[in-house]
Amino acid sequence: MSRSFIGIFILLCLCFAFSAQTGNGRQIEIKNADKLSFDNEKHDAKILSGNVICEHEGALLYCDTAYINTETNQMLARGHILITKGDSIRVTGEKLNYDGKTKLARLENNVKCVEKDMTLTTNILTFDVSKSVADYYNGGTIVDKENTLVSKNGHYYSATKEAAFHNDVVLTNPDYKMNSDTLRYNFNNKTSYFLGPSIILSKSDYIYCENGWYDTNKERAAFSRNALLVTAQQKLRGDSLVYDRLKKVGIAFRNVTLVDTSNKSLLYGDYIEYHEVKSEAIATKKAIYARLLEKDTLFIAADTLYHVDIDSVNNFLNAYHHVRIYKPDLQAVCDSASMNSKDSLLQLFETPLLWSHWSQASSKIIKVDIGKSSIKGFRLEGKAFLIQQVDSTKTDKFNQLSGKAIEGILENDTIRKVIVNGNAEILYYPKNKNKPIGLNKTNCTEIVMWLKNGDIERVALKPLTTGNIDPMNAVDLENAKIKGFNWQYDKRPQSRFDLHVRKTEKTKTSP
Repeated sequence: MSRSFIGIFILLCLCFAFSAQTGNGRQIEIKNADKLSFDNEKHDAKILSGNVICEHEGALLYCDTAYINTETNQMLARGHILITKGDSIRVTGEKLNYDGKTKLARLENNVKCVEKDMTLTTNILTFDVSKSVADYYNGGTIVDKENTLVSKNGHYYSATKEAAFHNDVVLTNPDYKMNSDTLRYNFNNKTSYFLGPSIILSKSDYIYCENGWYDTNKERAAFSRNALLVTAQQKLRGDSLVYDRLKKVGIAFRNVTLVDTSNKSLLYGDYIEYHEVKSEAIATKKAIYARLLEKDTLFIAADTLYHVDIDSVNNFLNAYHHVRIYKPDLQAVCDSASMNSKDSLLQLFETPLLWSHWSQASSKIIKVDIGKSSIKGFRLEGKAFLIQQVDSTKTDKFNQLSGKAIEGILENDTIRKVIVNGNAEILYYPKNKNKPIGLNKTNCTEIVMWLKNGDIERVALKPLTTGNIDPMNAVDLENAKIKGFNWQYDKRPQSRFDLHVRKTEKTKTSP
């Protein structure tokens, strides 16, 4: 036999021996045992007892007794099972099945996996010795310094210090309780990640979402998919929601609704910021305020809305820029407004216009007593002007009042009495059997007008004057206007869905 052939033969033998050794991975190595015996039927199987210590892939395995099959590289162990890897992770139980090929350990009965401040307890655990990953599928509990996590299925990843939980997940903290269908938890940053319907319940609030995260250390969170925050008096809902539990601040984005349950009001918008401590909120991006009254609802829209609760019954609202208001019996536009529900006073500023049925009011400031169920009255202050369309089917005739201030009193949602003070001027069409008979134009100090069913019933003037009545055939309708007349019906909101529609058309003289 030549030397070359012998060399090849030896090399092949070494390769075969190496493949036999590595086919099942490294063999489980016996470090210690008080007693060693062999299985008579399987000469490669070893039976160990008393202070048994074995090593495999960097992990130490301790037990009272063990059965090691060298051929399959498997180990069965009983009594005081302990697996350690590195300086931190320790897994204990009463029964162990370990496969050296897959490096998977199955532990049963009173199983614990401990790493630093984290303790996992379950009855059956699969532990990947190579990757330091622990899995359970029959219920388990993980506890750290601040939280207790219970679920049916769980997975702990030692390398990243993360855990994943499925089915009936409950996280309990001294300040709140969290329920979820699927949850990931990072033990380094103390953050929970939700991947399904989830509830966070504390003494002061309730949170629901279907996706998001919660930093249990800093108590900050972000939620999405049907996100909902409920406090003692408020409900905040949006496509997504950010919440700081320590500061008691919630911010919601897109399709947002803030419900004030105590004051029967709502805020809508695509951005709402709510401060629970001061009970105040700021809404922007198609912001709308809605206050529920006895008979209907008052809607106020603006670029920005600021809302604050005065007490458990009343609230205050400020509206800024492009303000538009709708109520079935009242509509208005202005550039800023405020409303105090305590005295039911709505104030309009900066070129305000107010409409009620076929009447339009304008002045520097408009104040409206909206009442609890219907409008009680209004006051126009500074360059006050009130216009009433004489016939709703025609637009060429208008009753007009102007003065320094005009006060109106309403009954059953219609103007019943109007009082004009200071530089009072009136232009109106007296009627006979509901038909205009002429045009009356008068200047005086004070005017008191009574109306019935929308028509002028009688007029009182101070000082007393009869004025001049021009017959209809002598009336120039185009010039039958008091100085400052500006009928702007086209700017009037037609419905609550019209509140964020900007009107750019030229002024019209017809509804």
